[in-house]
Amino acid sequence: MTINVKGVTVRFGGVVALKDVSIQLERGRVQGVIGPNGSGKSTLFNAITGMVKPSAGSVSVDGVALDTLPPHRRINLGLARTFQTPRFDPHITVHEAVMCGFYPVHRAGMLGAMFRLPQAAKEENGFRRRCDEILREMKLDDYRDLRMSELPMGRVRLVEVARALANDPKYLLLDEPAAGLAQDEQSMLTSEVRRLAKQGVGVLLVEHNFRMVRELVEQVLVLKEGVRLIEGTPESVSRDPAFVEAYLGSAGK
Repeated sequence: MTINVKGVTVRFGGVVALKDVSIQLERGRVQGVIGPNGSGKSTLFNAITGMVKPSAGSVSVDGVALDTLPPHRRINLGLARTFQTPRFDPHITVHEAVMCGFYPVHRAGMLGAMFRLPQAAKEENGFRRRCDEILREMKLDDYRDLRMSELPMGRVRLVEVARALANDPKYLLLDEPAAGLAQDEQSMLTSEVRRLAKQGVGVLLVEHNFRMVRELVEQVLVLKEGVRLIEGTPESVSRDPAFVEAYLGSAGK
């Protein structure tokens, strides 16, 4: 049970954003992708989730090739993700934002929802119960009736993770989820990622906070200018001169 990325290359016109990048993520594991700005981290996520089309290479989930599948079909295979910049209607409440995460997995249909048919009502009640659970797990219950525009950015990012969990994903791709989070929020997010991994969710983490990466991930891929620089455990990577030069620069020295 894996996400398998093999030799993926992504071009935007004459610019090569990723070149021959491979990574494998098993369920129940946490892996990291790090690198300087512009190194191709988000492009890798976009290639996995179908938001960009690779010019070479392949992506599969649990043995199913994704090459011709649109993003919504990939969600049905168990993929969920967050974005560097959270995308919410600022006027909806936290509860409504998380409820939106159930839309890709609802089965009752539009007519069933409109006429409150028994199957649709049962499904919606189940979604509401699960939403309440997620809000409690993410310590967002006290914010449930606030509008998204009223939240600090740290809480907005946690709401985005909560919305992604509504899909009940097998694999969760987190794109810089700790940006703007206070220390207590980072600790809560770290605990939540560990809990998800114990439940069998594979987590792929893009993050600039290397301290969090060291705490969470088992294996880390370092990208630079769209290519694989090094790969290994956080401890071995942190001692590699190529990592120090590319990621930490003069501060690392």
